[in-house]
Amino acid sequence: KRQALRAALTDSASAEMRRRVEDLLEKLDIEKRTPSAARLQVLRAIEVLERIDDLPARQLLQTLAKGAPAAWRTREAAAALERLTRHSATSR
Repeated sequence: KRQALRAALTDSASAEMRRRVEDLLEKLDIEKRTPSAARLQVLRAIEVLERIDDLPARQLLQTLAKGAPAAWRTREAAAALERLTRHSATSR
């Protein structure tokens, strides 16, 4: 989508077309930065597991952290585990 819209921003495009394409690109950028309801639900669940910080919660975070390396859920769970590990090390 973005590539096609950016390609439409040529010098030969009319001012009106450039304005409309720029508006669409801005909307796409806003949508990209705004998490969906489903994503917020998962992020909140990971945060709850991190706050619970007991053995079953850590085990579930470890399971989530073993997912696909590029998946955002995997990265978020791994980050939560890292924070828990740092917190445990500094509270001793």
